[in-house]
Amino acid sequence: MILTDWLDEIPDDWECVPAWSLFSERIEKAEPGDVHLTPSQAHGVLPQTEYMEITGSRVVLNLTGADNMKAVHEGDFICHLRSFQGGLEQSLLRGKVSQAYTVLCPSVQVYGGYFRHLVKSRIFIEQLNNLTDQLRDGQTINYARFARMGLPLPPFESQRAISQYLDREINEIDAMSAKLDELAETLVQRRKQAIQSSVCSLHSISIGLMLEVKLGKMLQMKPKSPADRLQPYLRAAHIQPGGRLNLAADTKEMYFSEPEAEALSLRAGDAVIVEGGAGFGRAAYLVEDMPGWGFQNSIIRLRGASADSRYVVYALQAALDSGEIAVACNVATFAHFTAEKVEGFRVPYHGTDEHQRIADHLDEVTGRIDAMLAKIDELKALLVGRRAALITDVVTGRKKIPS
Repeated sequence: MILTDWLDEIPDDWECVPAWSLFSERIEKAEPGDVHLTPSQAHGVLPQTEYMEITGSRVVLNLTGADNMKAVHEGDFICHLRSFQGGLEQSLLRGKVSQAYTVLCPSVQVYGGYFRHLVKSRIFIEQLNNLTDQLRDGQTINYARFARMGLPLPPFESQRAISQYLDREINEIDAMSAKLDELAETLVQRRKQAIQSSVCSLHSISIGLMLEVKLGKMLQMKPKSPADRLQPYLRAAHIQPGGRLNLAADTKEMYFSEPEAEALSLRAGDAVIVEGGAGFGRAAYLVEDMPGWGFQNSIIRLRGASADSRYVVYALQAALDSGEIAVACNVATFAHFTAEKVEGFRVPYHGTDEHQRIADHLDEVTGRIDAMLAKIDELKALLVGRRAALITDVVTGRKKIPS
């Protein structure tokens, strides 16, 4: 049975054909000297060494099976381990991949550019995802499943025209997106400079002399007494760069005793800091109470009436950007900005009244910048949506391309 229900009505001069009639499985054994290729959603198909250099990631080297790898020819499509999330990848290089991948050899009916766009379209990826319903995450899509798909087949010259049109349109969209990225980076740097220049002082004071420093609670997934109650807790994932508190992150719960719930409460005016991990030293200010919430021991809370914790958050952002916090943590493998280190960490000192004035000024400056950054995010989301919709509409024939 050919799976064609994922396609709407196609133009009269197009066909709908089984995938096996357009793509055969390449099972040719690679030559020892062939380049080892790595398919990826973000970068396409690259030589493995180049992929590691660009991403900074290490991949598992296939040393034991180096003599038993599949050949990839220029123009082949590779079905990789995450194809059901991001589509197939077309290789513009000759090389080899491990046996874990399915290599598809296109027939003479296939214009590579058209199918390169088709297999990255939202509608195609959704169908691939349906093919993996019975598979465990991480497994590839085998040829037998792929072969059952019905694929649209425009006339060859139409495929070429669609490919050229989409290349032009997508390049324009990607160029606009890149401009927005540049603008966002400029604004981020401007935000950092504004904070650095505002908090700078020849004098400094330990945080512990201004605010109470409190470490959160270790995870407790089972009650220790009948009075313990489940409640959500703040964790490192909630505190994002730039002092943003993202409560949309997956909310998790653990048990707190009544005294713990009171001692580990979160109120407007508190500051929270990430204690360890990749986000160590990030800090955020709470603008409103968080009733019923506690915080995990990956979080440190600052509280006190004698100092403006907003100013301390800005000072910590400046220290994080300048590398001072990394030095204080003596970063080696897994950094910890412990409660003791936070308590003794020195921030620029201007006096309580001046700290409030600086915080008010930075609230205004960073507020304007953050609003512009949010607008950029909205525009980028619109471009991403426009890009995806355009590809899907054109490769399925819903939208006719200009003559």
